[in-house]
Amino acid sequence: MDPSSANSVNGYYSFLNRSMDDLERVYLSNNFMSVHFLQRALCLLRTSHSHLTLLVQKLNLPVGDKWLDEYMDESSKLWEACLVIKSAVSSIENFSSAGISIASTLDGHYHHRRLSPQLSRQVIRAITGCRREAIGIEAENRALMENRVQRFPFWSEQTVMESSTKLQNGFSGFRGVLYATRNMSSLLLMVLMNGLVYCIPSDATLSQTQAQTQNQVSGFAGAMGRLQQRVAAEVGRTGMRKGILMHEYRRSKAALEELKAELERRGGGGESEEEGERELRESVENLKGYFGNLRNGTESIVSQIDDFFDEIVEGRKKLLDFCSHR
Repeated sequence: MDPSSANSVNGYYSFLNRSMDDLERVYLSNNFMSVHFLQRALCLLRTSHSHLTLLVQKLNLPVGDKWLDEYMDESSKLWEACLVIKSAVSSIENFSSAGISIASTLDGHYHHRRLSPQLSRQVIRAITGCRREAIGIEAENRALMENRVQRFPFWSEQTVMESSTKLQNGFSGFRGVLYATRNMSSLLLMVLMNGLVYCIPSDATLSQTQAQTQNQVSGFAGAMGRLQQRVAAEVGRTGMRKGILMHEYRRSKAALEELKAELERRGGGGESEEEGERELRESVENLKGYFGNLRNGTESIVSQIDDFFDEIVEGRKKLLDFCSHR
């Protein structure tokens, strides 16, 4: 961590600018909504919170004033939102385990000359069960979005950063820093919700007025606007319907369908045994790779969220202790 980012208000703003630029580069250099991009978004959410906690201790703030309430409110919102994300990601872990189990079942048949019709039917039934698991996950996640997430304050609106010097300098600059952090956190949480919980395409859009306002405020806000516009544009370009946008999740579902189609082709005949075995092995290897990446990615995200919970608790305690000993 660059010490200057937590030592002054200007240093913190520089940190936000660099971080958003870095995240934009990660977005552009990876598959749309890749687990790597989502991990980086979550990492930035955590890092900005820890930097803000350290910065507060450097500012000359009145003890127990409104700034502390605003900080506590913001950390509570982060906690509630990340709790929803963790619940959704944990359910995806069950889906990935089921997919890996299917691949393991087929792996064993390579010790024999030919995949038996009985094993083929068994695997097709397992694939059908895995598909039902995915449908159930997405139904539950959609209910989370409609009944809980869309009621969160960050979902319906973002705080437009006013140009008033008085506002930005409130509480020794803390208020301006908090508003900037809140805007960035709102965007990152929306991205994480769309990628990991459920996306309703209309929610991924950014109005032209909002984009113009953000671009007029600062380079940091402009980077936020560009990222949100890119996400909305990609959703529109690919014609994605509602669902979980994470690349590894979507690719794992597709790999299941490809394997099912391959097994059904084998059952219908019409191709050489050698060719059939080669294509089946390729389908199984693809399935193992995609589901393995999905499992590793979701486990890493859950671990990051658990660490973030610890950091939120530690940060709140640190500031309460800081105020009580001044």
